[in-house]
Amino acid sequence: MMTIGGVLLLVGAMVMITGWEYAPYIYLLGSVMFASAQLSDRYDGDDMILKRLRLQQVLGSILLVITGFLMFSSNYHQQLMFNNSMNDTLRSFLLTLTARNSWIVTLCIATLFELYSSFRIDARNKELEDKEE
Repeated sequence: MMTIGGVLLLVGAMVMITGWEYAPYIYLLGSVMFASAQLSDRYDGDDMILKRLRLQQVLGSILLVITGFLMFSSNYHQQLMFNNSMNDTLRSFLLTLTARNSWIVTLCIATLFELYSSFRIDARNKELEDKEE
């Protein structure tokens, strides 16, 4: 499920750039699949470094799902631009939140968390295995 979710994540992000209207659905489906597979994996050991890295992975998967929701919010940006009946402070906040490319920021942060933690978890597991031998 993690592999299929990862492929859907990649396809959804690549197609989102073209502006296809179903791209957020593909991405969100992939992010939910990827995050649920990653959240079901647990670490019950005592190593604090692995616990910290695991927490980074969980944060990255949550950011991947948030990215999917931000992809949908870019459609509401135009509607908010011309809505004058709303409180100016709230409208300004919502305009910032729904900016067209805000999903790219959360995607980049999530990608950094996921890549760093996956490589470091593998390296740390090898270190622990070498220590035991």
